[in-house]
Amino acid sequence: GAATAGLGDNATVYYNPAAMAYVEHPSTSISVSAYRMRLLKLENALGEGFDLKESSFSTMPNLIAGVLTFLKRPKLRVGYAVLTRRSFNSKFDFLDETNDEFLPQFSGLERRVYTYNLHHHLMEYSAGIGISYQISNGFSIGLSHFGNYRDVKYSRKYSVSILPQDFSGLEVYEFSNEQSFSYYNVKGVFKPSLALNVENFKFGLAITTPSFNMFGKAKAFRRIDYINLKDILPDIGYDILLVDRVEDIKVRHREFGSLAIGVSWKLGKEAWLHVTNETFFGGKEYYIFNSDEKPSIYPDAFTDEQLKSELLGGQNFLSLTEQTEARTNIGVGFEGAIGGSWNLYLGARTDFLYNENNLDRYEAEVINIEASKWNLYHFSIGLVHMTKKNKRYTAGIEYGMAGLNVSKKSDGNSRSDSFKLLLEVEIGKPPRQ
Repeated sequence: GAATAGLGDNATVYYNPAAMAYVEHPSTSISVSAYRMRLLKLENALGEGFDLKESSFSTMPNLIAGVLTFLKRPKLRVGYAVLTRRSFNSKFDFLDETNDEFLPQFSGLERRVYTYNLHHHLMEYSAGIGISYQISNGFSIGLSHFGNYRDVKYSRKYSVSILPQDFSGLEVYEFSNEQSFSYYNVKGVFKPSLALNVENFKFGLAITTPSFNMFGKAKAFRRIDYINLKDILPDIGYDILLVDRVEDIKVRHREFGSLAIGVSWKLGKEAWLHVTNETFFGGKEYYIFNSDEKPSIYPDAFTDEQLKSELLGGQNFLSLTEQTEARTNIGVGFEGAIGGSWNLYLGARTDFLYNENNLDRYEAEVINIEASKWNLYHFSIGLVHMTKKNKRYTAGIEYGMAGLNVSKKSDGNSRSDSFKLLLEVEIGKPPRQ
């Protein structure tokens, strides 16, 4: 997370192309593979005592990069890089069944069946070329162009059902919300940069331009059921089923650019301290994809305007929006020799939430991604071993934690707020985010 000033290797093609001028031993190509074991625990994720746990192991190509030099143009260098920019995969399945008197207006016990299923897969690759030119011994400029391929697969379903246990014919109370979509998108960015390199100090500045869209497609499915909730949610008034599926929707995923500034200081003979400060710019709400097709609905008694305004929060049934806020992240890194061919690496970086919103798990109006709602802090330690055959092996551990999160309380007026009251008061206080 602290590479803007330049680390002296081929990865500078991506982080700061101007710093390619100071790669001491440019190679035609390097290839790095990552082997990752991930352990995740979310305490009280679905309510008090309801934890989510996950473990996974994965392998992936992490970086292929090279820097080319020219005998007749020693101040000019050209580089290329292909890297895994983002990689995330998470899958949870949860079931809770409880017998209790959830509905006091009826005698006897009822069974509450609560299910929650989530699968979120995100992969993003970047590939591009960069050029640097050394204006003087300690100053260079650079420019790179990268194309980003983004692949997202997402599905989420939650439902709460209350069923009588005495077979007396009591009504079943049920709410379920299911949504799934997948999309790919290709977009491009440019990154102009500059680098200063003197004996014991490095400085780097890199601007990532807002992305420009190339192409992309999506498909989506969604279903919402309100069954026998008319007494508790009077603004609905009757049972409702909404369902639809579409394919080949146009996709436009946007990034609004960033400004990164980094410095590095040499400590002693063989150690460096690196610091990077990067501000990511925010942008207005926009549609990643949007289908104006009217869903199948029962009862079919809503006009298009009523459907949008009363049930779907002003959006189409199958549409996904995103809004980003400006955030600044900081990375600090240390590298130093610890004897022979071994190096020690230490790092710390922030990962602050950029798309905070007030939507909650029971929000049925719009499609939204259920993901981390917290600012994250990462700490890492690693060892690097260089062999005589010029191969480098790295082993490291990264630990991430969430900071203090203060949630906003609802006023109980919206349909989603009413349903939370249904869950917490009438059905017996399950899950609060």
